[in-house]
Amino acid sequence: PDDAKSMAAVAKEMKKSQNGLYNHIVNRETNALETFTLLGSDDGFAVQRVAHTGFTGENIMQVGYPRRDEVVQSPSNVLGDDSILLKYLNPHIAVIITMAETKQDKDDPLIAALGAKSNPAKRKPMGATPPGDAPAEPAASEDEPNLFVNVVDTVSGRILHRVSHANAAADSKMPTLITENWIIYAFFNAKSRRTELGVLTLYEGMIDKAGLTAFTSPEQVTSFSSLDPRESKPVVLSKTYAIVKPVTALGVTSTRAGISTRQILIASADDRITSVSRHLLEPRRPTGKVKDTEKAEGLFQYTPLVPLISMSSPSYNQTVQQVSTIVSAPTALESQSLILAFGGPDIFFSRVSPSKGFDLLPDTFNRALLSIVVVALVSVVIVVRNRSQKKTVMNGWA
Repeated sequence: PDDAKSMAAVAKEMKKSQNGLYNHIVNRETNALETFTLLGSDDGFAVQRVAHTGFTGENIMQVGYPRRDEVVQSPSNVLGDDSILLKYLNPHIAVIITMAETKQDKDDPLIAALGAKSNPAKRKPMGATPPGDAPAEPAASEDEPNLFVNVVDTVSGRILHRVSHANAAADSKMPTLITENWIIYAFFNAKSRRTELGVLTLYEGMIDKAGLTAFTSPEQVTSFSSLDPRESKPVVLSKTYAIVKPVTALGVTSTRAGISTRQILIASADDRITSVSRHLLEPRRPTGKVKDTEKAEGLFQYTPLVPLISMSSPSYNQTVQQVSTIVSAPTALESQSLILAFGGPDIFFSRVSPSKGFDLLPDTFNRALLSIVVVALVSVVIVVRNRSQKKTVMNGWA
C-alpha cells in the first residue's frame, strides 16, 4: 500500500542492506526471469531492472526455491582422505525447469509412424557383403534433450549450471527440492517408462588435507556478492537415479540444529510417503570398486534403482491421496522432526526421527532404579559430610 507506514518500513529495510533490495519475476508467458532492484529517491522509490534471462524455445514448467529458515550444521564435508569439500551455499539460487517446445507433428505417434514407413532404411540382403569386409554397424541415434534444469542466481540473473535430459514426458509432474547445497528433482521418462530422480550437489571447491594445518591455511573471502563478476560458478556433481513409482512431491526433514541426518521424503502416486536416506542419493557414489577412503565416508557402489522400503514409510499403512506439498518443522529435540503432507483430500501429519532417538531415553529404561541410586548417593554424601564435620570439630578441640 502507498502510505507513510509502508514507505517507512521499506526505507528501514533498505538501510539494513548494503546492496539494496532485490526482487525477481518469473514470467511463464514470455518464459523469462527478470530481476529488479529498489532505488530510493526524493520522490519516493523507483524500480530498476537489473537482469533479464530468457529461455528461448523453451517453456517454464517448474520453479523451486530453498528454505529461508533452514539450519546448516556445517559449511563443508570432510572426505575419507581428510580433504574438505566446501559447500556452495547461495541463498539467492533458484531452480527453473524448462522444456523444449516441440511441434505437434513430432508429438503425434501416428504421423511419426507413417513417416518412418515412408522412408524405410535401405539394407543389403544377407550375404551381399564382399568377403573380408565386416558389415557396417548402424549409426547410434541419440535422443535430443527436451528437459533442462537451470540453476539460476535470482539477483544477477546468471545461469550457474544447466543440465539436460531426454525423453521427458511433458504431462508429468516435476517436483523440485533444494536443501543446503543439494538440488533434487523428479520427472517421468517416456522411453524407459519409469520415474527418474536427478540429484545435483554444488561445491565451491576443495581444500587438500595438507592445505589446512596449524601453520598453513588457504585464502578465504569472507564476503559474497551475486553481482561480483569475479564470483566463480559452483562445481556441480550429478547423478540420476530411477524410482519404480511416479513422484508427486518431494520434501526433507529439518531439525533444530541440523545435526541429525536429513531424510528425503518422497510422495508417490500410490498414495504413500517414503523416507529415503540422503546417503542413498549421494552423487559421489562410485560406479566402480569402492576405495577404502570412500568406505570411510560411508559411500557404496552406485546402483541406479532407489528402493522404496515400506518399513521406512512415515505414513505406515495409511493412504494419503494426491500429495503435492511436503513441509517439515523442527522440534525442541534434535532427533525429532515434524512433517505435514497435503495437496489432495487428505492431510497427513506425523513425527519422524531421521537419526533415531539418540537424545531420548528408551521405553525400557529403568527409571525406578535410577531414582533409587540417586537417592542412595545423596544419602551417602550427606552422611559422609556430617561425619567429616564432626571429625573436624573433634580434632579442633583435641
